[in-house]
Amino acid sequence: MPSQYNCLQPQPPLSADADITGRGVIANYVATAAIAVLLIIIYFFVVYEPALDPFRKTDQDPLDESFRPKPIDRMILRTVRHIPKRLMGARKVNINARVENGFIECILAMSDLQVVTGISILISGYAQLPQGLSSFHWMVIVDLAWFSCLTHLACLTLLRNHLYNHSLQRIWRLLCMAILIILLTVALSFTGGYDWTAFEEWGWKSQVALNMIDPAMCHLSPNSRSSMAYYGMIFSILLIVFGFVVRIIKLHKTISVEVWEKATAKLSMQVSHLSSTTFAWCCLNSSPKSLKRTLIYRPLLTTLLVARLFLDGWSSMFFEVWWLIFSFIWGTIRLFGVLAAIQATVYLDHPTHGTSRPYKVAQDSDERDSDWEFGQVVALVLLLAPLITIIKYFNHGTPYTFNAPKVTDGILLDGKQAPDSPEVVTGCSDDTTCILSSHSASQSICLTIPPFTHETSSQPDNSNSSKWDDHTQTLGAAIIYFMLMCAFILITLSMTRGTGNPLKYWKELYLPVVIALIGLWGVVLFSLTIELDLSYMPLWAQRLIHLVNILFFLSSATSSPFRGDPLGYFLFLISAVVFYILYAVFYRILESISSRTSG
Repeated sequence: MPSQYNCLQPQPPLSADADITGRGVIANYVATAAIAVLLIIIYFFVVYEPALDPFRKTDQDPLDESFRPKPIDRMILRTVRHIPKRLMGARKVNINARVENGFIECILAMSDLQVVTGISILISGYAQLPQGLSSFHWMVIVDLAWFSCLTHLACLTLLRNHLYNHSLQRIWRLLCMAILIILLTVALSFTGGYDWTAFEEWGWKSQVALNMIDPAMCHLSPNSRSSMAYYGMIFSILLIVFGFVVRIIKLHKTISVEVWEKATAKLSMQVSHLSSTTFAWCCLNSSPKSLKRTLIYRPLLTTLLVARLFLDGWSSMFFEVWWLIFSFIWGTIRLFGVLAAIQATVYLDHPTHGTSRPYKVAQDSDERDSDWEFGQVVALVLLLAPLITIIKYFNHGTPYTFNAPKVTDGILLDGKQAPDSPEVVTGCSDDTTCILSSHSASQSICLTIPPFTHETSSQPDNSNSSKWDDHTQTLGAAIIYFMLMCAFILITLSMTRGTGNPLKYWKELYLPVVIALIGLWGVVLFSLTIELDLSYMPLWAQRLIHLVNILFFLSSATSSPFRGDPLGYFLFLISAVVFYILYAVFYRILESISSRTSG
């Protein structure tokens, strides 16, 4: 069929295409992705057990001693799951024994549907390109396919162990996902010249506004490689490709364990050697309050801990949850920003009189997408499929009682210590922790838990302290700071209005993000000092100082007086460096005075 577009002729206002921009279609794609992300969040905070090996077989002992859970997941879940117990004082929580299988079946139903609809809408869009499909409708198709891709990536996060035990399903799902990723990446590459997506920059008084009604084939290549539209396109491609590559690695034991973990283990040995060498030079045969220990060894230890935090964080479940939330918000802003652009009126200068004349880029709303046609109704009804699946699998099964918080790497998620070699028993009492067995939905493993009381970490600096397990207070402070910064970024993105390219606000966000990363190093350094030097103080006093430390560095990245002022940001951080140096010197002087007095 010959092409039906002409890039040189003026284009009429956009006509209705309910199969692309209809309310039912938009609601189906967005709501399905939202349900998938919500299920992932609930699964992480309620069901996910970081002590279980994701590459365990169905007939394997779920508590494999060779598997070491991520300290980030362990710390976050221990804190979050301890909150209901503190608030409600409940000792027992009744949940369904088939809850994990229910999550798996729900997510399978949604992923199968979304990967098919994502590929279908992209193929349909490619088929309509030669027929004069507008740039606006092409951008909506790309954003809808984004949600399909996001839903399936969210599913792969939850199905890690399931797909490991069903290799055939893993192969064809990854194959379908690869097809969707390729189609979406190519489709996104066509949008690098869509400057109209950041329409607030030109204010509807420019010819650029009319580019949205031009055929998409007329703008396949970007006019400039330095525009916000181009950078937004690059960022979107990197975001989705990165998510796919990460899941390929995590779904294959050979890559995830044999390659990645062994490489990180070897790197960890080199880091430990560097830490030991520095410790021997700075700390051996010297005072615990020496300047070499405070000004050289601890900043180096902080750098090593932050690097380990990023490595452990990359492979943690918490990072995947945060990535999904960020990707969903990013896609939502893009989609509704583009839909908002079509509702405005453009004012163009008259070629001879020099006056502005109004021009509607689309037909009136009552002529476009208001009618509930067959395609919209079907799309909305299909939204009930995942809801029916959720009701089906969560409404059946035998009630199951968890008598205490779960166990994570020998540590209860409420902070208690489990035995090194837990004893498997057949019944669960008030002093035991039950873990749902992977063998059956009705079986469980119960671990006997001895009593334990919270104590403050008082471990001094040592050559083997470059692991987060030795600095739980510092890890907690770093995680709280990171979560608050993530919340700040997500809220800031959510508040952007009237743009199809959130990267337009990068000029306002990039500096706080950079300062936040630097602030993370400062939080860890000061938290180490609090944990190691002030261990004699009461626990509540240490926590209060940790909170002040977190708020200090958090304010440097979020305070509006410093927005857009790099000098103000860095002066704020330099003051923290000066304070730390003065503290080290003052601490050393007190130690010298104390030694002379005792002498």
